[in-house]
Amino acid sequence: MREPVIGIDLGTTNSAVASVEEGRPRVIPSRAGGRLTPSVVGLTPKTGERVVGGKAQALAEEHPECVVWATKRFIGRRFTPELLQAAKAVVPYQLVGGNTGDVRVKMAGRTVPVTQVSAMILGELKLDAEAHFGRPVNKCVITVPANFDDGQRQATREAATIAGLDAIRLINEPTAAALAYGLSRGFQGHALVFDLGGGTFDVTVLEITDGVYEVKATGGDPALGGEDFDLKIVEWLLAQVEDSHRELVHRDAVSMRKLKVAAEQAKRELTEYEETLISLAGLGDHTQGGWKLTGLETALTRDFFEQLIAPLSKRCLDVCASVMQEARMDPRSVDTVLLVGGMTRVPLIRRLVADFFGKAPSTDVNPDEAVALGAAIHADELARQSGAALLLDVVGNSLSVGVLGGRVRRLINKNSSVPVVAKELFYPGSHGQTEARISIYQGESDLQDENRKLGEVVLRNLQGTSRTDTPLEVTFELSNEGILSVRAADLKTGLSEAVRLEARPHLPGQEAERLVKEQAAYAQKQAREDAQKTEDKFRKLLERGDKLAKLLQQSAKENPGEQAEAAVTNVQSLLDSGRAALESGDAEQCAQVARQLNQLLSGR
Repeated sequence: MREPVIGIDLGTTNSAVASVEEGRPRVIPSRAGGRLTPSVVGLTPKTGERVVGGKAQALAEEHPECVVWATKRFIGRRFTPELLQAAKAVVPYQLVGGNTGDVRVKMAGRTVPVTQVSAMILGELKLDAEAHFGRPVNKCVITVPANFDDGQRQATREAATIAGLDAIRLINEPTAAALAYGLSRGFQGHALVFDLGGGTFDVTVLEITDGVYEVKATGGDPALGGEDFDLKIVEWLLAQVEDSHRELVHRDAVSMRKLKVAAEQAKRELTEYEETLISLAGLGDHTQGGWKLTGLETALTRDFFEQLIAPLSKRCLDVCASVMQEARMDPRSVDTVLLVGGMTRVPLIRRLVADFFGKAPSTDVNPDEAVALGAAIHADELARQSGAALLLDVVGNSLSVGVLGGRVRRLINKNSSVPVVAKELFYPGSHGQTEARISIYQGESDLQDENRKLGEVVLRNLQGTSRTDTPLEVTFELSNEGILSVRAADLKTGLSEAVRLEARPHLPGQEAERLVKEQAAYAQKQAREDAQKTEDKFRKLLERGDKLAKLLQQSAKENPGEQAEAAVTNVQSLLDSGRAALESGDAEQCAQVARQLNQLLSGR
C-alpha cells in the first residue's frame, strides 16, 4: 500500500489535516474527536508538559500566562520594536527576540521560538494522521498565505522538519481552496477566492480550465483576520467595565482572556441570531487573590456589531478592488466567489461580497476545511504524479534590489507567473569599492524603508578601480512554491556568491537539532499512550459493529434479498478482519477497518 501523504492547513486560529481516500478528500478527525485543532499551545505551570488544541484552550482559562495562540502572525518575521508594538494590540503574551533575530514567546516562564510553537501544532496533526492510518506518516503538503514572504515560508518548512514531517510542497491557501472546489464541483471559468481567516486576509483570482489552475492576480492584508474582528468586541466590552475597575481589567491576563473568549462566542452567535447576551463574572486583578473583582452584563446586537467592524470590512473590499484592478477584470465578470475561513460566515461579510461582485458567494464548501482538503488533493496528485491538475501560481509581492538614494529597483513584479528567473546588472556605489552588499526587498513601494528587507548577498574582493569596470549581475530565481534564491556575480572576475539571508531569522543549528529530538521523544511517548486508547476505542467500535450486524441480519430475514444479504456479509467480514487484526497487533489493518466501520455506522 502506498505511503499516506497528507495535506495540512496550518491556520492562525484553527488547523486541519486531510487526506484523499478512495478518490475523495476527507478531513482526518483529531484524536480528541473534532475536525479542527485550535492553533493554541500551552505548557502546564508545574510540570511544563505541553498541551495543544482544546486542552491548551482549557488551560488558558486558569493560566493564560501559560498559553499562546495566533503565533502564525509572527512566524518567519524579524523581531523589531515595530513588530512588538503591533503585537501588543493583538495578543497579551510577551514577545522577545532570539539570538538570530527570530521571534519568541514567553510561556509558563519559558522562552519558546514561534517556529517551535508551529512545530508543536504540526506534530499534533501528524499524530492525528498516524492514529487514523495506523502507520507512520511523514510526507505532507502545507498551505501558507499567498502573501507569505521567503522567510515565512522557510520558517514554515523549518517547523515541519522539527515536527518530523517532509513538506514536499508549500501551496498558497487560496489556490488550495480553489483546487478543492474545482475538482469536487467540476468548475470551469474565473473563480475568486475570498480567504478571511483568523490572522490573514487573501484574495486570489484564478482561471480554471480543464484541470489547469492559473492564478491571474493575488493580494491581501497580512494583519487582518478574525483576531482583529474579535478585538473590536473586546474593546467595546472593556469600555463598559466600571471606571474604577477598567484599568485593572485591562492589565489582568485572566480578565482579558475572559473578554476574548466572550467576544469569539458573541461573534459566532451573531452569525445565527440578531442579538446575543454577554454575562461575565470575575473581572479584575487576579494577581491579588481576587481582590476587587467585578462583573459585566450586556447585550450585543448584530446591527451594532456590524458598525464596530465596518472599518475592517471596508479594508476587505479595498483589497478586492486592488486585486481586480491588477487582474484587469470587472468584479462582476468573476464567475464564482468561493468563501474560505471562518470569518466568512459573518452575514455582513457575505452581504458585502455579494454586493461587490454582483452575485451570491458559494457556500457549497465548508470554509474551515476547504484549504486542508485542497492541500490533500494536491498532495495526492504529487504522490501519484497523475497530472490531473496543473497549478500556475503568481508572485504575491514584488521583489527588488536596494539602490542608492534609499530606493529600490524592481526585478520581479507582483503577479508575475512562477517559477520565474530575473537578471539585471548593477555597479558598485563608488570607485575602488572592494565589497558590495546587495540588499533584497519585498514590497510595492519605490522606497527601501517602506518595503520589507529579506536579506543580503555580500560580494567581497572586488578588484575594479572604476565603478563601470565592475559589472555585478544579480539573479533572482523564484520557485513555484515562492522560495527565493538570489545569486550575485562579478562578471569581470567570475566571483559569485549565493544568497545569505542575514536579515532572515532562523533557529541556530544546535537549537534546531535539539528541538527535533525533543519533538521525536514527545511523539514516541504520545504514540504509546495513543495506541492503548486507540485499542480501547476499536474494541468498543467492534461492539457497535456487532449490534449493526444483528440489526442487518434481522432486516435480511424480514426483507430477504441479495442487497440485504450483501450488507450482512460486508459487515461480518469487516468484524472478522478487525478481530484478526486486533489479535495480531496489526495497527494499520485495525485503522482501516475502523474507518470503514465508522462510515457504515454514520451512514456515509
